[in-house]
Amino acid sequence: MTALLKLSGVTAGYGDADILFDISIEVAPSEIVAIVGPNGAGKSTAMKAIFGLVAIRKGSITVGGADITGHAPNEIVKAGVCYVPQVHNIFSEMTVHENFEMGAFLRKGDYSASLDRVYQLFPDLKAKRKTSAGSLSGGQRQMVAMGRALMLDPMVLLLDEPTAGLSPKYMEQIFQISRDVRAAGVAILLVEQHAKQALAFSDRGYVLAAGKNRHHGTGQSLLADREVAEMFLGG
Repeated sequence: MTALLKLSGVTAGYGDADILFDISIEVAPSEIVAIVGPNGAGKSTAMKAIFGLVAIRKGSITVGGADITGHAPNEIVKAGVCYVPQVHNIFSEMTVHENFEMGAFLRKGDYSASLDRVYQLFPDLKAKRKTSAGSLSGGQRQMVAMGRALMLDPMVLLLDEPTAGLSPKYMEQIFQISRDVRAAGVAILLVEQHAKQALAFSDRGYVLAAGKNRHHGTGQSLLADREVAEMFLGG
């Protein structure tokens, strides 16, 4: 497997406290990879480490073979990685369309083709393009956040708990949209508390515990692993 995004032996944390210990994760082009594990495992910290939001003490992170270790978030965006955090991921007072326009802030020239693709991926939002994003349902707000990130035409999309607090209907819709994004040529790395559902639709998965790699494999193989099921998936 040729990795598009690669974390190699990364140790990282906040201040003087390390949260991640020698973790390694790979995402291939047009692949969906899930990171699962118990609360406090370091899942969201791994996403923030990729996006330059926590201090990396050891190891390296590359995108398309280019080293982005310790780079600032704006430089990482230019390298082809976009990040959708779990909270505070939209401009609530702006309309849906204005959010998408803000997503293109680093782009030069015409971005109408990207805007058309985003509305194709999120048809429910086209009719609400003039609606305040903050007035939408939780699932629709998550779609706005994803669409805003996709306006930069990333190679890799990082999704931190994209289905948190959503109804089963919207959870499945977010997963389906993620498949559509993958089909459009964008690799996805996501953190999920709904581990069974995430592994069921992901190509591969990594199980973190106490900031360390514990298991990795295809989504289906992890679901079938008795130890993984008993320790991390509720039996």
